[in-house]
Amino acid sequence: MKSIMESLDQVSAKKHVVTSVEYDYKSDEKADEIFDAVQNIVIEHLDDFAKITYDVDSVQKKVKVEVIENR
Repeated sequence: MKSIMESLDQVSAKKHVVTSVEYDYKSDEKADEIFDAVQNIVIEHLDDFAKITYDVDSVQKKVKVEVIENR
């Protein structure tokens, strides 16, 4: 059985795929690790995305990353 995204990817039309991930972190080191992952996306996949956001809520210890991919 195909996943939802696999089924949608088969439609032959230009699309933008939005992925949103919210992380709970307990230490600043974990927040830094998430930031490093986002930074690597920017460096290594610059032509593959239309937009990337990185929001930190230090009070609730959450990081939200949203990526809009070009496909």
